[in-house]
Amino acid sequence: MSLYLGSPVEEFLAIADTGSDLIWVQCKPCEECYPQKAPLFDPHASSTYKVISCNASSCSSLPQTSCGEGSQCEYKYGYGDGSLVDGFLSSDTLSFDSTGGRRIQIPSILFGCTHRSNGTFSKNGAGLVGLGGGKLSLIRQLGSAIESKFSYCLPSSSQTSATSRLNFGASADVSASNAVTTPLIAGFPSTFYFLSLEQVSVEGQGAVKVKPGMQIGSHTEEGNIIIDSGTTLTLVDDETLKSIATKVVSSVKLPQVKDPNNDFNLCFDVSGVGANAQFPDITFQFAGGASVVLHQSNAFVEAAQNVVCMTLVSSAGIGVNIFGNIAQQNFHIGYNLDAALSSTDNIYSKIIPNSFEYLMSLYLGSPVEEFLAIADTGSDLIWVQCKPCEECYPQKAPLFDPHASSTYKVISCNTGSCSSLPQTSCGEGSQCEYKYGYGDGSLVDGFLSSETLSFDSTGGRRIQIPSILFGCTHRSNGTFSKNGAGLVGLGGGKLSLIRQLGSAIENKFSYCLPSSSQTSATSRLNFGASADVSASNAVTTPLIAGFPSTFYFLSLEQVSVEGQGAVKVKPGMQIGSHTEEGNIIIDSGTTLTLVDDETLKSIVTKVASSVKLPQVKDPNNDFNLCFDVSGVGANAQFPDITFQFAGGASVVLHQSNAFVEAAQNVVCMTLVSSAGIGVNIFGNIAQQNFHIGYNLDAMQLTFAPADCANL
Repeated sequence: MSLYLGSPVEEFLAIADTGSDLIWVQCKPCEECYPQKAPLFDPHASSTYKVISCNASSCSSLPQTSCGEGSQCEYKYGYGDGSLVDGFLSSDTLSFDSTGGRRIQIPSILFGCTHRSNGTFSKNGAGLVGLGGGKLSLIRQLGSAIESKFSYCLPSSSQTSATSRLNFGASADVSASNAVTTPLIAGFPSTFYFLSLEQVSVEGQGAVKVKPGMQIGSHTEEGNIIIDSGTTLTLVDDETLKSIATKVVSSVKLPQVKDPNNDFNLCFDVSGVGANAQFPDITFQFAGGASVVLHQSNAFVEAAQNVVCMTLVSSAGIGVNIFGNIAQQNFHIGYNLDAALSSTDNIYSKIIPNSFEYLMSLYLGSPVEEFLAIADTGSDLIWVQCKPCEECYPQKAPLFDPHASSTYKVISCNTGSCSSLPQTSCGEGSQCEYKYGYGDGSLVDGFLSSETLSFDSTGGRRIQIPSILFGCTHRSNGTFSKNGAGLVGLGGGKLSLIRQLGSAIENKFSYCLPSSSQTSATSRLNFGASADVSASNAVTTPLIAGFPSTFYFLSLEQVSVEGQGAVKVKPGMQIGSHTEEGNIIIDSGTTLTLVDDETLKSIVTKVASSVKLPQVKDPNNDFNLCFDVSGVGANAQFPDITFQFAGGASVVLHQSNAFVEAAQNVVCMTLVSSAGIGVNIFGNIAQQNFHIGYNLDAMQLTFAPADCANL
């Protein structure tokens, strides 16, 4: 594949390999290297070239490293055929051609500057591009910029003058009417794209069942074959191969001969028929009903004069079954790594009440550590407190140690993801340092990073999601509970968990918040198909686009007090210099419900008329309307308050959603003034015991009353 490296750019050709991660080219000086036609890359001639330190987390992502001269990250990187390269992990600008005709620059891509190489590399190539699923691959480094999608179509190896394209992003969709789809299966190592091969059929001879799963070292994998553009032949286990070979021999009426090069298991003498030799189709049936028919050119190859061999061979030597590149020729093959996350199971997170906020569980790092963090639909950044954390709020759980995780990576301050944060600076080593604030004045400060997040799933297995952007917070100040280790931004902005998961969860999530008084209750935050809210009493209202994109805006038309009539709410809302169509946001991270002073005054009047109890001042100055219940205690009765949103969506707040015990014998209404922050908010007390579903593709929000502790 072609790539443009450095500043000024130099064009190189390099092996396109979906079975490995490291991108590398041969660099000056390169005394012990395979010969290549193109000039060696000269790192000193590129103004954007940087060497990576051996203390960097990206260095620890490589399987074998050492500290070279000047603390450079020196690697040794090996391949299944015994080839080995050795050099320094570096970063530079990669450039690509685009469908619009201009060249697109992508800064700070990690790659290997190889100074020693040994193996079966062609002089036509200057290196290799790892397109695997691991952290250092080109695909994972490009990540959300290409929607985690790529595709290729490999011409026949006999078409030596043919070219085709490796596409990224939206142009990588494979939508032909005869296309078939099979799940990508998470496995170890994350480099490999695992598939589930169910059977192999030989034309006219029937099918061979393939045993499920595959043992790789000490790991038992659910997938039983990988797809690899960097391996030529297709490798299967001996038992399967023996059965396939028997069926092929029964089909082909030609004499068998031994392969003169000892590469193949089954060969035929075609001297009597030459180019007219006929061989059967071999069909690979993958999970999901995906039948891939390998015609003669995909399953048989001329190994020597008058010798044609089957391209399926034994995997015994390397212990991994592989669907190789001859089998892939003349198929348009598309990889959607977001869709792979939810191809078989739907992920979820546990929700736990914690004193008028809600914590969600998440598993972070490799090996995984479990944390509880605030579930917040009113912000975007995901963050946890990290070692060292000297100026931080106290937490019960151990701090996250980024150096203990093999998949942790710091993000550069020159990246687009860094510029997505509202306030950043360039920290030591060009790290993206952020300061992130909240409406209550809380502030956190740390480094934008990426890491593997894992979730429980409806199928019972844990699903790993690599390269999720999050903040490693080293300083914090604010009203955070010691029971939580951080916060998960579930808002609509680019860095939120929801937007990062994107199409993998069909841009849908839902939650059901138990009553804050049910301290031992738990519920679920669901993602994807299992996030649909379909109760018969559900109501739906539009989500309205607005600024900032973080917020989920709604249109609140009126608020009614039981027995006292309705209060019309003025449309729109002014946020800074922006006039928004929506006039309220829904926020799981804000406790109370905030409305404008004019609306609040009218609601207070109606509630005061309905409640025949003496009014008292809130001792904590949090509430606008409070009552003395000393004479009636738990028998105090308060009116329902109904929020009517656009689309006829009436959400009835019963007593537990609209009134709270603020002190002994003092009950206060949970609707307060928004004047202090200038944003109307439908808070989490109002949301308790509603199943609330967000569909960001349809731009709809659905409410259904529910007993969340037992949903």
